[in-house]
Amino acid sequence: MDRLSPFTQKVRQFIIPTSFKRKLVHVLLLSTFIPLLLIGIISYISMHTILETKITSGIHSNLKQVRVSLENVLGNLNYASQQLAFDGRVGKDLYAYMTNDHPYDRKILAGEIETEMNLLTSTNPNIGLMLYYDKSTNQTLFPNLQVRENFDPDQLPIFTKLTGMTYYGPHQTLNAQFDRTVMSITRKIDVPDLDQLYIYMETDNRLVDTIFNKLQYGMEVSHLIIDTDNRVAYSEQPASFPVGMKLAEQGGSDSRSAFGNQYMFDESSNQGWRVVAVIPMKSYKQEILNWFLQFAAIAVLSLFVSLGFALLIWRTVTRPLTRLNREIRSMAYQQSAREIQLTGTDEFDYSLRRFHEMKGTVIQLIEDIKENERNKSRLEVEKMIAQINPHFVHNTLDTIRWQARINGQEDIDHLISTLNRVLHYNLGKGETASISEELEALKDYIALQEVRYQFHFDIRIAVEPEQLELRIPRFMLQPLVENALYHGIADDGFIVVDITQQEGGIRIEVSDNGAGMTPEEADRLLQGDTSAHTRRGMGIGMPYVIRTLKYQYGDSAEIQIRSQHGEGTSIIIIIPLPLPTKGE
Repeated sequence: MDRLSPFTQKVRQFIIPTSFKRKLVHVLLLSTFIPLLLIGIISYISMHTILETKITSGIHSNLKQVRVSLENVLGNLNYASQQLAFDGRVGKDLYAYMTNDHPYDRKILAGEIETEMNLLTSTNPNIGLMLYYDKSTNQTLFPNLQVRENFDPDQLPIFTKLTGMTYYGPHQTLNAQFDRTVMSITRKIDVPDLDQLYIYMETDNRLVDTIFNKLQYGMEVSHLIIDTDNRVAYSEQPASFPVGMKLAEQGGSDSRSAFGNQYMFDESSNQGWRVVAVIPMKSYKQEILNWFLQFAAIAVLSLFVSLGFALLIWRTVTRPLTRLNREIRSMAYQQSAREIQLTGTDEFDYSLRRFHEMKGTVIQLIEDIKENERNKSRLEVEKMIAQINPHFVHNTLDTIRWQARINGQEDIDHLISTLNRVLHYNLGKGETASISEELEALKDYIALQEVRYQFHFDIRIAVEPEQLELRIPRFMLQPLVENALYHGIADDGFIVVDITQQEGGIRIEVSDNGAGMTPEEADRLLQGDTSAHTRRGMGIGMPYVIRTLKYQYGDSAEIQIRSQHGEGTSIIIIIPLPLPTKGE
């Protein structure tokens, strides 16, 4: 069977969980999600119908208010214009004014007409500009407000026509002082010999804006007014519905039709014209969408609550397992068994106690193995030291020394005595020595090397007197100095031995200004590999130092090599305090 890819394994683990935590989360989430999904589907179907009916009813209600307001406007224009007609008081004064040639009488009549018109304006606040005009010449008479130049009502969009009257759909006012949208009426005055005399009257400049108030819908909306010929007489969307566009009736007062990405709702008047509300589909469905988002937010919140309960249950049930797992993982980092933490559940506490006992046994076995390894390293060091027969060497050297002394050869006598002390110290028993003993042995070793090479070595030793009795591993300084001599100091070279006591340990640094070594050579030296070099001196060198530190201190001691080719080498050893006393 082919092995599954990592991605396939992750997908399979997600769909079919294997851990208790994931199974618990899946069960609780599904138990919450499935009822929410069913309730959501049923609620969406029901609420969609309810909300759509509510929105549609609200639109038609607002649209009906617009239609009624327009009818009131037209009725008010009709009533007000009737006051200026021939059968009204103002109309009769106008007829007298037009037929009288006496200047004084005309002036009196003109004053009375203006007074009556002002009175009519004050009693009808929804009336704006009004005047008489001669249709043949468009000459205006008695305007109550300033009239635009090129006054010509025939250029206005016709809203609807009735006997003797023409209503004009919302258009720019002919009042020269304002620039707003108004509705207007022209009415013919049936006066003998004055058949071209008409009345022109407009609504107030703010009235149309008040009627087409978009805020009452609660959504984005544009209005159209369709005349009795099913043509657009007024449009708030001239780009999509230009004035004059043919727009057929939709088939009922409560109908809704789609036009592109917009819905159209219309309201018809008894006079044959219609008011249409154009609403973008997105804005129309916004309330339904808001309800859906609220339900989705509640559903998501419910899922998070279920997830929280799942995590709470999982934590309550699996906390004992977590502690047991923590005990297992702690075996890789702790060398001693810590105090057991019980869970309060009998079954898990029993397992924890048994595992704690097993953990103590395993840690003890690990300690035994480490002790065996230390003993093995110690035997290897002793084996290297035992390669020379101390008893035979000492007897032979004593014989040579006495022979030289008998023959008066004092230099040989001194040389043999120095060599005998070096061998006696290096091959002596015990694992530690004082710093003063190490320095005395180092001086004897340097003396032998000076005789051997017929050269005086510049050895500089820096140590505080109160530190001379501190104990360090035996045979530490000589291999370090031997390494400095091996790497070849020049004729003007020197070796510095610096011993200081610092917080928690002793720092020994042996440095020279010799040829230095490459990083690769330094690494091989730290690994105890001397195959790349020819052995000098005692032949034990750095491997002995490294093994001794490892044996006595484990990982607590540090050894570093800092070297640059052509600039010299520094070997630094940090020995922790207090020093072990075994075998002293």
